[in-house]
Amino acid sequence: MRSHAPSLVGRDPQLSQLDSALAEARQGRGGVVFLVGEAGVGKSRLAAEAVGGALGAGMRVLRGRSSTTGPAVPFRPLTEALMPLFRGGEPLDDAALGPYRPVLGRLIPEWDTGERESSSMVILGEAVLRLLLAAGRGQGQLLLLEDLHDADPETLGVLEYLVDNLEYTPVLLLATVRTDFSDALDLAQSARRRGVATLAELPPLTRSQVEEMTAAQLGAGGPHEVPPAVRERLWEDSAGSPYLVEELLQSMIGAGTLVQGADGWRTVGDLRRDVSSTLARGILRRIDRLGTQGLTLLSAAAVLGRRFPLTVLQHMTGVDDRTLLSHLHAGVAARLVIPDEPAPDWYSFRHSPPIEALFTQMTPGQRA
Repeated sequence: MRSHAPSLVGRDPQLSQLDSALAEARQGRGGVVFLVGEAGVGKSRLAAEAVGGALGAGMRVLRGRSSTTGPAVPFRPLTEALMPLFRGGEPLDDAALGPYRPVLGRLIPEWDTGERESSSMVILGEAVLRLLLAAGRGQGQLLLLEDLHDADPETLGVLEYLVDNLEYTPVLLLATVRTDFSDALDLAQSARRRGVATLAELPPLTRSQVEEMTAAQLGAGGPHEVPPAVRERLWEDSAGSPYLVEELLQSMIGAGTLVQGADGWRTVGDLRRDVSSTLARGILRRIDRLGTQGLTLLSAAAVLGRRFPLTVLQHMTGVDDRTLLSHLHAGVAARLVIPDEPAPDWYSFRHSPPIEALFTQMTPGQRA
């Protein structure tokens, strides 16, 4: 038996922020909201709630997503968001676009004249703004751009103009950004300092929220109906990540270690089996971003256990101090490891799934 659909737990303040921002946009007072949080904390889930609210209120929704898959494509999320405007054959007010229409050929293939006159990001940003206004239908618009941390510099150049010029428009720009350092996060923080954007930060779930989410996922009447061992493992291994809570639950159910009987949910055997292949792949993709040497260091650390001393890790890998600390700092930024204070010279994995994921690609000899 599979668990129920994901439940949105512990996000009432952020939902209230989004509801208010959508209502303001419908009244012609647009703005910018950045949903900021680490991977798996629920940014996309919250953005989906905003999309549902916007559609329910009759607003137009345009959405695009940045990606690191394949070759870099300038303006990808903006082009993806704007293309639906041209699929239904709905005419746009050319007069409202005026001389900006040719500039938009850089984003819209239908308007591409083949000429590549240089135009600043300011001009292109104004062109995008006028296109949004022309397509607004008087009901307000939500422009959702996901995974902005992976956005190309050209997209960020246009957005830098947009965030400063949406205040008196019926457009809400909503973007999701990870907490890892990126140009997109820098843009968001700078916009907040200027008072032209709101940062809705999504912290990890608390223990009680993890238990509430678990009960909702299992269709239980409350946390008290979830086996204590399950509650304990999910809290220890998820670090408050809704994504990890869901994946770990699915892994337990799929492995047959968490089953539902006539008297409710119960555990069978060892809960600490290998993580699901889906979860392992996601974690390994994050680790791969640290490079080959980063993977080697974390693999060695995993063999040492959840807590590991730097002196032993350095002896195992043979790297110099600078390389060791550089990769550890990258691991901290990727939310994989943390300094194990107050013990000096010790670090630890934030939760167990990365260790288990690393073990999936080691030979028995490497684990020994």
